[in-house]
Amino acid sequence: MAVILVLLGVVLALVLLLAALSCSQFGTWSRKGIPSPSWPLPLVGHCLRSLLQLEPLYQNFDRIYKMFPGQPYVGFYAGSSPVLLIKDIEAIKHITVKDFHVFTNHKLSPDARYDKSLSNFMFCLMDQEWKSIRVKMTPAFSSGRLKTMYPQVNAVGERFLEAIEKKKDKNGDVAVNPLCSFYGIDVIGQCAFGVESNCLLEEGRSPFLNAVEGAFRFGALEGVASSALMFSNFAYHVLGTSGVSMLKEWRTAVIRDILRESSEHREREPLANRDIFDNLLSMRKNGVPQELFESQVYSMLFAGSETSAATVMFTLWQLALNPEVQDKLRAELLEAREKDGGNLSYETMHELRYLDMVFKETLRLWPVMPWMDRVASEDYTLPGTDVQIEKGTLVFIPSFSIQRDPDIWQDPETYDPERFSPSNSDNLNKLAFIPFGAGPRACIGSRFADMSVKSVVSKTLLNYEVCLAENTPRSEAELKINKMAFIISLTEQLPLRFRKLK
Repeated sequence: MAVILVLLGVVLALVLLLAALSCSQFGTWSRKGIPSPSWPLPLVGHCLRSLLQLEPLYQNFDRIYKMFPGQPYVGFYAGSSPVLLIKDIEAIKHITVKDFHVFTNHKLSPDARYDKSLSNFMFCLMDQEWKSIRVKMTPAFSSGRLKTMYPQVNAVGERFLEAIEKKKDKNGDVAVNPLCSFYGIDVIGQCAFGVESNCLLEEGRSPFLNAVEGAFRFGALEGVASSALMFSNFAYHVLGTSGVSMLKEWRTAVIRDILRESSEHREREPLANRDIFDNLLSMRKNGVPQELFESQVYSMLFAGSETSAATVMFTLWQLALNPEVQDKLRAELLEAREKDGGNLSYETMHELRYLDMVFKETLRLWPVMPWMDRVASEDYTLPGTDVQIEKGTLVFIPSFSIQRDPDIWQDPETYDPERFSPSNSDNLNKLAFIPFGAGPRACIGSRFADMSVKSVVSKTLLNYEVCLAENTPRSEAELKINKMAFIISLTEQLPLRFRKLK
């Protein structure tokens, strides 16, 4: 009994010591004259709800963003760390573009001891290592390369239509989340992995699908680990040494085996039209280590499939909620298809103005990256002030909040593609619309996402009227948002009704 009491006393003393150390930083923003929410809590700061997985990080940032209207900067505390939230568009330009040399790196840089594959993701790489991989990956997303991949993307879009027919019930209702997810996996699996996964039509669950979904599915501990990685190195190391990993290595081993087979097959039978996978294979042949090569494949698989899937899902939902927008878009698509002789070419699809407006308006409300982070590599004076932040300070740019800010956007909660019309878009500040990030570290696959989303949405509207089902959420408040995911996604099925066009 005495031993237990001693141990409890030691644990309590350690907790109190950590709490005292964390509180020592809590005067940072008041000393600098930066507004900050009151009453940060020991050990967690202002992020208790996210750490408890009661709300996703972007909603946590959004609450803080709205507390101080008109302020260019807001400080808060994540754990014991002072974090700066950037609200001013001109400051965002400095941090992401003009002063990029100071803010080159993300905070999300996992330790290879705990997350070996994740630590080599392009998103997580730092400084020259990131730059080297970025330069090598860029040719995979050129206009010419995307055009050669368009037939592959189109073929997966046809399977998406087949899946709707196969899955819909007697009323024409289909849960679109899994279909959109399978579409994203099939597209990126084929173009970036060299795999004909056929998740959309395959009966049962393939080893590839199980591995992909399982590798990136966060449980409660992984959700805590992801938050800890962003804000608390100590907590992250504690979880890491306990065996908690954000990427499930046993599942990535399955993907690794499939990748090896796919690589051997592609080398025996190369494609006439080069795709992302060919570019990755070329990188390996030119000296990129195997582990780094594999991580870029996983990175493309995760970022490409999840982001495209979410954007397709939200676009179809918004079109069902706004039938007048859907009708106008379909009219544009029908006219373009007729001019193209029955099929939409790559060139024609990218010339469709209203389709682009719809795509952008969906991304405004549901950005692929609801926030961006950067870390200052040196002491830095905030633009428009004499306030200096120290080297190592974590900076957040809340894309979700900026793209819904009523001081920037008129009636921001309304779905209105016309705000991106030529007459209106000239008045928009480009850095107020940053769904794929901004500056040199913006998402490298944004144009691929553009193509894959527009292709399947176009095919769907040319074949179906997309309507609300009886139990479709009618408002954002009714959506069940995944509180553990970095990318905005849902935890419950989203049913839509598909009526075949004559």
